[in-house]
Amino acid sequence: MLINNRKALILALTATTLLTASLARAASEPTPGQQTPKLEKTSANKDFGKLSADGSNAFQDLTLTRLAIFDGRIDDAKKYIQRAEAAFGKAKTDETVFTKAEADLKQPKVKTTPTDQTVGAAPPAVNKPVADKSMAQIDKPIAWLPVDGAISINEDYTGNSTKAAAVAEANKSLKSGDRNEAMEKLKLADLDIDITLAVVPLEQTINDVHQAAGLINDGKYYEASQLLRQAQDGERFDVSNIIAAPSKK
Repeated sequence: MLINNRKALILALTATTLLTASLARAASEPTPGQQTPKLEKTSANKDFGKLSADGSNAFQDLTLTRLAIFDGRIDDAKKYIQRAEAAFGKAKTDETVFTKAEADLKQPKVKTTPTDQTVGAAPPAVNKPVADKSMAQIDKPIAWLPVDGAISINEDYTGNSTKAAAVAEANKSLKSGDRNEAMEKLKLADLDIDITLAVVPLEQTINDVHQAAGLINDGKYYEASQLLRQAQDGERFDVSNIIAAPSKK
């Protein structure tokens, strides 16, 4: 049973924490002399929901494009939108892509966690209303691309020294960039974990970005920014609950 003042571990996997872009970009931009790490096979409910390196970088570039337009840096806007378009194109064949109806996406729970009991970023918001979509659209399975995510612990572990130590060790692993090791430590401690993925509709996002690139080239910067905001608003969330190792007697 959860309590209202439980301590939660919220560690965004890309874009929003101290590991900003390190996990995603490490998969696509190796340092000299290093081989490019391979993306692991996954889906929304397998292997703790890995993220798309290309998709994560591309989604960040949408924000950079809009900021550049706002600041009047059109050359930068063109550079960012071209980079986003290329990355989303590569992400079409990404092994992290999964198919699911929007109606079947499991929304995050609304949690109230004191700020001094949170590590990393705040949990993502719930899915936005989809009043402009028909039930047929919502119920139709489509391809989703994971672009961001968060790990949260759904129990008060502060009174359990073993679990508290595991969380501390998991934080150390994440700080060093080893997410798999961090997850293994949480699993072995028998912690109830939620994996929240931020996902975007793949085909619609690619179409919006391609159209926005054309608008920028045509000098229609305001229209392009609005279209990119629409693409960003298409972001949804999907939660997988990971009840770790079975309790040992």
